[in-house]
Amino acid sequence: MRILKQEIYFPIIVGIHFLFWAIDLYFYEGNFKEFHTQTTFGSDLTSVTWKNPYRILGEVFSTWVVTVFAFNFLMATRAKWIEKIFGGLDKMYLIHRRSGTIAVILMLAHVFIVPKTVDFHIGIPLGAAAFFLILLGVLLAALPVFKRKIPYHKWINAHKLMGLFYTIAIAHAFAVESLILELPITRIYVFGMAFIGIAAWIYRAFLFNFFNKKLEYKITEVKDLGHQITEVIMQPVRKNLDYLAGQFAFVTFPSISKREQHPFTMSSHPYNDNIRITIKGLGDYTNGLSSKVKVGDKAMLEGPYGHFSSSYIKECDQIWIAGGIGITPFLSLAKDLHPNKVHLYWCVNNEEEAVYVDELQEVTKNNPNFQFTIWSSDKSGFLTVDQLDTDNYKNKGYLICGPKALKESMIEGLRQKGVSRDDIYDEEFAFR
Repeated sequence: MRILKQEIYFPIIVGIHFLFWAIDLYFYEGNFKEFHTQTTFGSDLTSVTWKNPYRILGEVFSTWVVTVFAFNFLMATRAKWIEKIFGGLDKMYLIHRRSGTIAVILMLAHVFIVPKTVDFHIGIPLGAAAFFLILLGVLLAALPVFKRKIPYHKWINAHKLMGLFYTIAIAHAFAVESLILELPITRIYVFGMAFIGIAAWIYRAFLFNFFNKKLEYKITEVKDLGHQITEVIMQPVRKNLDYLAGQFAFVTFPSISKREQHPFTMSSHPYNDNIRITIKGLGDYTNGLSSKVKVGDKAMLEGPYGHFSSSYIKECDQIWIAGGIGITPFLSLAKDLHPNKVHLYWCVNNEEEAVYVDELQEVTKNNPNFQFTIWSSDKSGFLTVDQLDTDNYKNKGYLICGPKALKESMIEGLRQKGVSRDDIYDEEFAFR
């Protein structure tokens, strides 16, 4: 499956801008001049022509900010066709986060470099407001200290205001004199992307729930499996969620919060009538979940999402690596029929945490091509690539789901063994 990775995505964004700006400036014959403007460094730019490098660089940075945020709002719509381009919602959100940080850096560069008028007009307060509000919004979204201290539902509601801040920035762009207004290709592209960004934000903030109806389920069983792991089984009230093994859904438990939703992978297989999700207590919402929901409670599901599937590499033998609760997609995938051999490594702190051993043993009995190994760090240390049961690393496909440290260590080790990155499929452990 060909996907748009961040290594490709960011050069495309940069390249398109350079191309449009280069074409427009090459053919530009206008007489744009600075009028009572100065730089941050105090230079008086009155009557300087459009060839002023401060003007060009400052506006190049601002147009990057506009389009990067526009694409971010488009990603936030969770549209299936966009998710497919990026190879899964988890990958898309990773690019979304990094794009926001890059956009702030570009915004700072724009503010310091672009010439500023010394005469007051409405564009000045609009620009200042947009700058400080967007900066605050990205800091709240990106800095770990805020992620830890701000509850998720409050954090996500505050994050939705980014669209409003973005709209103020666009209003600023229209209110000030700029070279871009005289460059036809760049102008059409940038303001076209601005329109798409605002429209995407309006859709996500106000229309998303209208067009994406959640499916109602009833909880039929709640199990406390120990080790802060809760298993919840739900049956559909009317329509069942149509999903593939390895996919996840955003789940809302109204008994906890009517508006707050979290992504959980289905650990059941699609051929099951009911849906099972297995949840590890990792925060305020999921800690002690077995005491927060009960049989008969309602659950609302939105999805499915994700492209973490062995279907892309069924033609070769596979090695699956799960870390802790990262076993959930593999519990579903293990029940798929695999024409080639699959070896699952489940990394846990101790063997008692491997609460699905019996289920995996049952899969092994029914499928001679499937085998699994419980790897407990208290006995064997952390799993390394050298400890995988294989003599040939290159002719295999690898699926990895688990904490960041495990994933990065395994990917780095596999790459050192000559494994192509295209043969390694991983899923992000956290969206926030």
